[in-house]
Amino acid sequence: MGFFKYLTWDNAHMDLRYEQDPYDGHMNITNVYQDSRKVDMTRINDEYSGTIRDAQRVINANRIGMLIIYLALVFLPALIISVMQENILLLGVIIIYTILAYFVVEAVNQVKINQVLHKLDQDLKASSHSIRQG
Repeated sequence: MGFFKYLTWDNAHMDLRYEQDPYDGHMNITNVYQDSRKVDMTRINDEYSGTIRDAQRVINANRIGMLIIYLALVFLPALIISVMQENILLLGVIIIYTILAYFVVEAVNQVKINQVLHKLDQDLKASSHSIRQG
């Protein structure tokens, strides 16, 4: 699946909930679906806790990276130029750009978590299908 397919993938049936251990960072998945489907939480935790932890790290790194790059390359130079030129319009454009950049980074983060959810959902559907057939 591509970026836009993961971005628009309907994950309304999913309700991924997890708790992170503050000492070792291990994720304990407590819920996967909205409804009360029977799933093997031990297997899900064994297979997906590391993946979810990695996805959460990537999401946090994206947010911090965007903030650092934005401040260093966009906001501070624009602020200095707008003060030097006494141009308040430039600050307005930068604020709009900030909002757009934030939405782009959050879209990338949503795609990252949707990739994990999609794989988890497909694996659980495949395992429940094979149990019914067996």
